[in-house]
Amino acid sequence: MMPFLRGRLLNGPAGGQRRQYIECLLDELERFYQRVSWSGEISEASWRALKSFHRELLALLY
Repeated sequence: MMPFLRGRLLNGPAGGQRRQYIECLLDELERFYQRVSWSGEISEASWRALKSFHRELLALLY
């Protein structure tokens, strides 16, 4: 999934600061996914973080 998101978001018309923001967001999302997958459960804080990532990614796509 991450390679798809990276390709989709970084191959668009993103330049300069927007591209850096996208790269940072995707790096954070990948680290988040690793932490949650290793923990074996999703806490309330993790759900809030996931919803935040969701909003950010939708804003970038549309």
